[in-house]
Amino acid sequence: MHIKLIIFLVLFGVVASSSSLDWLKFKRNHNKHYKSAAEEAKRKQIFLENVNRIHDYERTHPNATFKLGINHLADRRIEELVSSSKRHFELHSENIGNSLESMNLPDSLDWRTKGVISLVRNEGVIGDVDAIVAVEVIETLYAIQTGNLVAGSVARVIDCCPKESDVFECIAKLRGICRADDYPSTTGQCQPDKCKPFTNFNKVMRLKDQNENTMETWIQNSSLFIGIDASQMSFEFYISGIYTDKSCSKTTVDHAMQLVGYGKTDSGDLYWICKNSWGSGWGEKGYIRVLRGQNTCGIATYVAQVA
Repeated sequence: MHIKLIIFLVLFGVVASSSSLDWLKFKRNHNKHYKSAAEEAKRKQIFLENVNRIHDYERTHPNATFKLGINHLADRRIEELVSSSKRHFELHSENIGNSLESMNLPDSLDWRTKGVISLVRNEGVIGDVDAIVAVEVIETLYAIQTGNLVAGSVARVIDCCPKESDVFECIAKLRGICRADDYPSTTGQCQPDKCKPFTNFNKVMRLKDQNENTMETWIQNSSLFIGIDASQMSFEFYISGIYTDKSCSKTTVDHAMQLVGYGKTDSGDLYWICKNSWGSGWGEKGYIRVLRGQNTCGIATYVAQVA
């Protein structure tokens, strides 16, 4: 019994030491600093839980079409990233219609290769994702129309568009978006005349029937604003591959992304290319490829395009 106890204590010490080293490596790699010892202890516990959850997922899903891994979000729970993002998706999903027919479309499309997609942003503040994605799809439309990619001010939209409002309706009332350099940071108060909008849009189309073929047609003209259920741990720690998770919802979305293209793997898997707002250290340099054709995680539930 004494020998078993010694062996247990030795193994426990090895595991504890390894966990501490992993934590120190994580903090160093991602330049993490915390305001108090209590906050660091909390974040370390979340980190260790997430590491175990990733290992458990990999063990129980050996045939997954995507990979998971530790990233800069490993000290945060998924609820901290998506829980406040439902405000526009559920309140303002009016059916405005489908205007184009699907015919003779290319097998793949990636707007990133055409120089009309801005750099990956880092959301930072919970609940601002809809403002980010709305600005991004307007930036892209302007770049396609003019050949000039200009970073738009997300801060102005955050300051001036109430949480309960529809972000596109609000931007239209603001007469469009300003340059990021002219309204670089939030102040907590709306200053609509602080800058002059450089572009606007004429209309918003919203998908009415969750038809991904229509999405494929629409994206020939410009990028899409899409909602998605990002509440699964597998989404938070996605590293690469074609994402799909049977645990996520096809009807309720809690996050938004810019859909910038689509394609097909060598093995025949169809996918959408989506730009996230969790920094370039997340996923495939800030992007995720989502399984196409099955309304994966509700990707066809809330879809909008400006024109």
